[in-house]
Amino acid sequence: MSRDRRIDVVRPPAFVYRREGRGALRALFCEQADLAWLAARFGTPLYVYSAQTIRARLLAFGKAFRSIPHTVCYSVKANSTLAILRLIARDGAGFDVVSGGELERVLRAAPQSAARVVFSGVGKTVPEIELALQSGILLFNVESASELTALGAAAARLNKKAAIALRVNPDVSAKTHPYISTGLREHKFGVPIAEARKLYAEATRHAHLRVAGVSVHIGSQITDLTSFTDALRRVAELVRELRSSGQDIRYVDAGGGLGIPYREDAEPFTKQLAAYAKAVMEPLRGLDIHLLLEPGRSIVGPAGVLVTRVIYRKTNHEKRFLIVDAAMNDLLRPSLYGAYHEIVPVQLGLPSSISSSSFSPSSSSTDARSRETEKVDVVGPICETGDFFARDRELPIVREGDLLAILDAGAYGASLSSNYNTRGRASEVLVDGTNARLIRKRETPEDQMKLEVRS
Repeated sequence: MSRDRRIDVVRPPAFVYRREGRGALRALFCEQADLAWLAARFGTPLYVYSAQTIRARLLAFGKAFRSIPHTVCYSVKANSTLAILRLIARDGAGFDVVSGGELERVLRAAPQSAARVVFSGVGKTVPEIELALQSGILLFNVESASELTALGAAAARLNKKAAIALRVNPDVSAKTHPYISTGLREHKFGVPIAEARKLYAEATRHAHLRVAGVSVHIGSQITDLTSFTDALRRVAELVRELRSSGQDIRYVDAGGGLGIPYREDAEPFTKQLAAYAKAVMEPLRGLDIHLLLEPGRSIVGPAGVLVTRVIYRKTNHEKRFLIVDAAMNDLLRPSLYGAYHEIVPVQLGLPSSISSSSFSPSSSSTDARSRETEKVDVVGPICETGDFFARDRELPIVREGDLLAILDAGAYGASLSSNYNTRGRASEVLVDGTNARLIRKRETPEDQMKLEVRS
């Protein structure tokens, strides 16, 4: 399947190629918005998100888990832009936060959602804990004995009662990149199940702590669903033990981590999600619990692209480079994880014989064979050899000034961006049907320096 045909088949309604007027160009659209037009209006590099895709994926989670009481707590770290959080909150989702800053974002975007927030993370500070207690969040996922002590003391000081789940480490491999695997005994996350039993007993004796659940999260970008089943079998066993000792376990937080296909031809998301739901729910059958889910990447990843312009073409001996205006500060995943993202031209030439008003995917394979390709490195302008988006990638030949779209960039793109080399963070646009609106302005050098103190 050609690269552009894959977009048309598996990515609607988010990103499809369409005829541009009666000319011989096909243009990449996000819903009803032409990406080339958005780039001309808002500049590049530019993040573009599809609201319809985010809604559709949230709805799909609800349908897949409809047979069990559940709450989807979107993982804010995947994409924390306020407009995205508002969109997700309007669909009734809660949130998973891992810092006080992320909680502040949720409270700014959707204050009514505080009661559907779970607070995870190994290093919660006392001020962060106090903010969460005062905000009335749903659950603290506690990750150490020391944190349990700190939480109990803060709750007593504020005369609050904190609902807790211990995040247990099941010693299960997520079979994913080692940087985003979190469920093995050598990882910093969670507490061993054997230690958890003792900590639950301690929490029960504390007047300002209320034992409410068990939490587990084994990693991110997981495609081997047996890892979820293995982890949740151990969790289910622990829940039964705790209940038999008198603990009132109401929630099981299954974490997130469902992967998305960055390069392979994908099966429909609903089919993938059905298999995931079976893997998660099967071990919990008969437990009568409320399930908490923490999807992030699987909600927003395919809903976003990073649009970038080719600044220069360059050849070193036989090595060809496309130097673009986006860089590792805009999208760190390829540099940090060696991650693969598909890259496609925003505009493609068409044979003049095609005259329909909209592009038919069935004709794209013929068109693909007629286009010349080349092997290139797609790199940014930052002064690091690690500043790249693709190496030795076969792409249609593009010229200086042409636009490229880096796909599946909605998760861990903008949220991992930085000001390295004093580069401003990219603009972000949310498209909803025919409506495209700016949701984050491009940063200027003045924006970056305004917090610095002059001597």
